[in-house]
Amino acid sequence: MNIYDIAKKAGVSPATVSRVINNKPNISDRTYQKVQAVLKENNYIPNAIARGLVSNSMNLIGIIVDDIRNLYRSHIIYELSQLLNQHRYNTIIFDFGNQDNDLFNSLQQQQLDALIFIGSSFSTPYVTDYISKYYPATPVMMFNGLLDLPNAYSVICDEAAGMELIVEHLYRTGKKNFVYVNYSENLASQRKLAGFCKKLEEYGLAFDESRLITTTGDFEGGRDAAARLLQYSIPCDALVCGLDLIAMGAMYSLKYFGYSIPGDIAITGFDNIIYGKLSDPFLTSVDSNHKEMARVAIENLLGALRKEEAEKVVYVRPFLFCGGTS
Repeated sequence: MNIYDIAKKAGVSPATVSRVINNKPNISDRTYQKVQAVLKENNYIPNAIARGLVSNSMNLIGIIVDDIRNLYRSHIIYELSQLLNQHRYNTIIFDFGNQDNDLFNSLQQQQLDALIFIGSSFSTPYVTDYISKYYPATPVMMFNGLLDLPNAYSVICDEAAGMELIVEHLYRTGKKNFVYVNYSENLASQRKLAGFCKKLEEYGLAFDESRLITTTGDFEGGRDAAARLLQYSIPCDALVCGLDLIAMGAMYSLKYFGYSIPGDIAITGFDNIIYGKLSDPFLTSVDSNHKEMARVAIENLLGALRKEEAEKVVYVRPFLFCGGTS
């Protein structure tokens, strides 16, 4: 069955069927649904490559992530993919981390309508130069990252505000001896640390390098942070961690050595991933509001694809989830 047969069954012109298949605008919902019903009834699957050649668009958006094993990243990918699917876009996922050469080679093999980079780790001169050279006119969305390019847009969690919420909450519960566990030098971790320090300063609480522990951003990193906290006898009644997994690792070790959480030491994380609900007690954490971030990101990206004016940078405010660790 070809496009002319579909048009005859649907009672529309072949041109209308073509517009439906290629997701063109200015088609009424009634006509769109009628044509789609005939397509589905007859198991008509248009050739994506041929369709792309005709429309100069594959309706394909590349999502680039630095580590798909990261549960927070996986949730973001899911939200973005669901929203794009509602607008008849397919997604292809690239998991690269720091493998810049692979990124260069693999993206070049695809005909992509837009790119979405997840994470501030992609806010690098390499990615900036790469986009400038190979995708200068392609809309690029930075999810929690920044690129200074005319075709790049950003939606960013206001992590500094999130950390201020954490410090305010802990201060109001009587905590005074804060220790911060950092995990990276990327933009996201810098914003978190800046918000943490700003709020401590507002409350007149001391903070220096002796109260900053830097480790890896995983469960083992949290255990390492707890070990150093105990080894160097750092006075602490509030351990503020840059990620949930770090907080959970630290809590595991501190409880193992007999500390009461939050009686002796309050512990907080950041991202509010599901693992925090598997701990006992539930982990207090900052929720980045990633569903709202995804909604804003796709709304602005689709606007850019339609050649409409879109906001270059949007900050989304996170919120505090108060568990039992604080």
